[in-house]
Amino acid sequence: MAILDFLPFRQVNNTPNNVVAKALSPDEIKSVNKVMKIAALALGFQGSTYYYNTRATFEPAPYDFDRIMQAADTDSYVKQALAKYRELFWKEGWKIVGENPEAVAYLYERIDYMEMAMKRPFLDFLIETSDQLFKFANAFVVKARGDINQFFSRPLSPINGSDTVVGYYLIPTEQVRILRDKFNRPRSYQQATDPLTYSPTERDPVWNADRVIHMAVDKKTGRAFGTPFLSSVLDDIIALRQMEEDIQNLVHRELFPLYKYRIGTPEQPAEPDEINRAAAEIENMRAEGGLILPHRHDIDVVSSANATLDAGSYLEHFKERVAVGLGLAPHHLGMMMNGGNRSVTDRLDTALYDKIKQYQKTFAEMIRVNIFNEILLEGGFDPITNPMQDGISDRCYFKFNEIDVDTQVKKETHVIQKYVNNVIGLKEARTELGIDPDYEMEDLFASIQSEVQIDMMKAQADVTQKGTDVVKDGDKQDSAKQGQRNLPNNRRGAGNATRPANQQGRNTSPAIRRADSDIISLIENVLEKDYNIVYVNEEESE
Repeated sequence: MAILDFLPFRQVNNTPNNVVAKALSPDEIKSVNKVMKIAALALGFQGSTYYYNTRATFEPAPYDFDRIMQAADTDSYVKQALAKYRELFWKEGWKIVGENPEAVAYLYERIDYMEMAMKRPFLDFLIETSDQLFKFANAFVVKARGDINQFFSRPLSPINGSDTVVGYYLIPTEQVRILRDKFNRPRSYQQATDPLTYSPTERDPVWNADRVIHMAVDKKTGRAFGTPFLSSVLDDIIALRQMEEDIQNLVHRELFPLYKYRIGTPEQPAEPDEINRAAAEIENMRAEGGLILPHRHDIDVVSSANATLDAGSYLEHFKERVAVGLGLAPHHLGMMMNGGNRSVTDRLDTALYDKIKQYQKTFAEMIRVNIFNEILLEGGFDPITNPMQDGISDRCYFKFNEIDVDTQVKKETHVIQKYVNNVIGLKEARTELGIDPDYEMEDLFASIQSEVQIDMMKAQADVTQKGTDVVKDGDKQDSAKQGQRNLPNNRRGAGNATRPANQQGRNTSPAIRRADSDIISLIENVLEKDYNIVYVNEEESE
C-alpha cells in the first residue's frame, strides 16, 4: 500500500466525472436559474454578493484549513517549522510603551484583570493567536464583556457595548464562516461546529462583526480570508514523502536479495525430489547459516550491483523545496546539505529574522488598533490624539524586544558613535536607543567620574599639606576611632632619622618655580655687556 494512503492531508477526488448533455425545457431553465442564483451567493470570493433580499449565505474559507492542521500534526518538518517561528517570535519578550506612563500602567492593570477573568496568562493567549496566524494566516478573537467597575481602581465607560471588555477568546479558524454585505464588509461570523466534538445544536453560534477581531496576513483584495503560506508547500511535502518511501523500498530490496538456486548440469540433470529437498533446506536454514553443496549445485544472488539509481540528489532537491516553502533554510531544520560556512548561515539567519520581524510588526499593529485603543478609550484616555500637535499622547504600542542581539549591538554602537562625533545630542541618542530622554546629570557616568576625581584631588591636597607642616609630634600615629583598638606602630625611630627635614621641609626636592625658555636669552644678553662670551662648537673640538 502506498504511503499516500496514510497521509491525512492528501487531497483525494473520488467524484466520478459522468456528465450527460440534456436539453432543458423553459420551466427547467427557470428552476436552474433560481438554483444558480443561490449558488452564486455562496461564491462571494469570486465577486458575488452575499446579501440578496432577505437571504444570505456564510462564506467558507477557500483554503483547506483542516488539511493544514493535520499536516502540522503529522509531518515533522511542518511541526518543527511552526515551532521555530513561535520560538523566534517570542524569543526576547514584549512590552508596552507610550509617552504617557499613566496610560501604560493602566493597560498593565487591565491585563491583570483579564488574566483573572480568562483564567490563563495573557501571554498564553497571545501565543495561541500567533500560532493561528502562522498556520492559517487568520485568527478570530471574540471579545467577552462584563461589568468590572466595582473592582477596578478607576471608572470605566464601555465604547461599543453595554459592558467593558473583560477578556478575549479564540474561535477555531478552520470552523469559521463569514457573512459579508454587498460592500464587502463583514456582517457576522459563524462557527460551523463539528457534531463529533461539540454537542449537537439546532443552530451554530453566530457573532456580530463588532464582537469579533479578525486578524489576517496576506489577505488578497476582495477576499475575506488571508492566504496561508503552508497551502503552497503541502504538495512538495507529499512528493518528498513519496520519494522517501521509494528509497525505503529500494533499501528493503537490497537488504533481502533474490537467490537463484541452480541444481544439476546438462550432463547430470536434477532428480525429481532433489529440488524439493533444496527448497526445504533453504527454508530451514538460519539467517547466519550456510550451505555445503556438491558440484552440481550452484547459488547466485540476483542484485542490481552498481546499476542502482542514486536518488540522493533528488531527495536533497525536494528537501530544499520543502524548506524554502516553509520559509526556512535547510540548516534551520537540521539538514546540513551542500555544506556551508558561517557567513552563509549568518545571512540566512538574518533573512529569517527579517521574516519574523515582519510578522511581529503586523501583529503589534493589530494589537494596538483592535485591543489597546478600545481599552484606553474605556479608561478615559484618548489614543487618537496626534502627539505631534498636542504634546503628550495617550497612544500606547505593543513592542517586541530585538530578537537579533548582534544587530541590536551594532545599531546601539552606531548611535553612540554619532553622539560621540557630535552628530546628534544626548537626548536624541537616548531616544534612538529607546531610553527616556529625560535624565539626571549626576546619574551619568561622566559626572560620577568627575566627582571621584575631585574627591581624590582634595584628599591628595590634604595629605600634601599635612606632610609639609613639620610640627611637633608630627610623626605620631593617629589614634584609633571610638570602639576600635590601636594598631601596632610600624614607624621606628625619630622622625628626623627616617624622614629628615631641611630648608625645603620634608620634600624630596626644592619647589623651584620654572620659568620659560626666554629667560635664558635674557640672561645671555645681560652677560655679554660685562663679559666676553666664547661659543664653542663641540663637534669641531673633537
